[in-house]
Formats: sequence, C-alpha cells, structure tokens
Amino acid sequence: MEKILIATKNKDKFEIVKRILDSIHGKDYEYYSLYDIKDLYENDKESGTVQERAYNKAKEIFLNIKNNDFKYIIGIDDGIKMKGIIRENVKDYIEDIINNKYLKEGEQVEIVRSYCFMSQNGNSNIVTTQIPFIYHKLNKRIEIKENSYPLSNVLIPLNSCKTVAEMNKEENNLYYLKYSEQEIKEVFK
Repeated sequence: MEKILIATKNKDKFEIVKRILDSIHGKDYEYYSLYDIKDLYENDKESGTVQERAYNKAKEIFLNIKNNDFKYIIGIDDGIKMKGIIRENVKDYIEDIINNKYLKEGEQVEIVRSYCFMSQNGNSNIVTTQIPFIYHKLNKRIEIKENSYPLSNVLIPLNSCKTVAEMNKEENNLYYLKYSEQEIKEVFK
C-alpha cells in the first residue's frame, strides 16, 4: 500500500484532505500527518503567497525526512479572500472574524487553499482552489485552539443553513470536493 504524507498537524485539515484524496482516486493509501513523523525539524516562519508556503512546507519536509517512502508529500496552506482581497495569513484575522469584528452577516468569503504535491523524486505540482462560504456571526465565545479550524464555526457553504462545524463528514467532504476535485485530479493520478 502506498503512503502519503499530508504535511499538517491540523486534525481538521488532515481529515478533509484525506477524504478529498480518497474520493478522487478511490485507491487505498496509508495517510500520515506530521504527528506521525519523528525527529522532523519544522520551520514555523511563513512568508509568501499560499502557493509559495505550500511548496515550502512540502520541500522542507522532503529535504529533512529520512528514508522517504511516501508517494507524495503534500504541503498545504490556506488564505482567505475577504472583500475581494486574498489575505495570505488567515491566522492574523481569525480572532477578529470569530469575534464578529471584521465581516458582516451574509458576506461571502472564499477559503483559498493551495496544495503542493511533491513526489518521491522531488518534482512538484501546485494546485490552488477557492471554496466559497457565507459568513455567519457567532453568538457564543469559542476557544481558539492551535491546530484546529475555528472558522468552521462561522462559515456556511453556499445554499446551506449549517456551518461547516455542524455538517457531518460526508456533507463536508462533498462540499470541498465540489470546488477541488477537478484541479486535484489533474495532479493526483
């Protein structure tokens, strides 16, 4: 069975990407996250576009991993498009978004997600998707935890009345797949 490393410690992002890849390819893979890799140096400094950051994550792991037996190392990075502008570092905006200080109820935003598929020989392909959502004000306080996805509490898929957090795994997978499938199919063969 072939192995794929999804280069993240974010459990929510790991599950979404794993489900998308399974849906697209239909082949059995063993999936690993950064929690599964021991003694791996990680550079927490991020700069550049979401595409550059996804590439840098994949490349850094590719260069530092011992005995690379992964078919792909997939670097992932997210941005958010708000008010027509892509914000490269979502982390800078999460608290204000969650606390209803940045967006208006019903305003459309897009999660801009880049995937860098790096093969065992170091070749890479980058795919960027934009997944549209409607902002819904949060009426309660939530704790923003590291390696989680708090925006799932305020983002509602188009033509839905449930936030991402309220959706079941299948609904969530189908929505992300709708806006990601074609682009990812081109490189994930």
